[in-house]
Amino acid sequence: MQADALYEDLDKEELERLEYLADNIRCPMCSYGNLSSSNAPISSDLKQEIASLINQGYSDQEIFDFMQDRYGDYILLDTNIEDNRSIFLIPLVVLVISILLVTTYTIRKSK
Repeated sequence: MQADALYEDLDKEELERLEYLADNIRCPMCSYGNLSSSNAPISSDLKQEIASLINQGYSDQEIFDFMQDRYGDYILLDTNIEDNRSIFLIPLVVLVISILLVTTYTIRKSK
C-alpha cells in the first residue's frame, strides 16, 4: 500500500498538517521517535487516525489535546517549558550545593 493511497482524501494543505502533527507526536512504542520516523504499526494507525480527525475538521490543537488525553503527556514532543521547570532547577540546585560543600571542605582542610 502506497502512502499516497492511504491519504488520498487529504488535499495538499491537509497533508502538510498531517506531516506537522506526525512530527510533533511521539510514537507510543518507540523510545524517542516521532510518528513520522517510526515504522511501528501503531504509528501508521495513529497517522491514519490523525488524517481522519483532520477530515472531520479538528484543529491542530484539538488533535494534540485528543492524543494527550488518550496517551498522556508523554505523547507530545512539543512540551511547554513552564510545565517542566524542575528538570532544569534540580540539577542547578545540586550543582550549587556541591560547589558549596567542596568549598567548605577545602577551607576546613587547609586550616
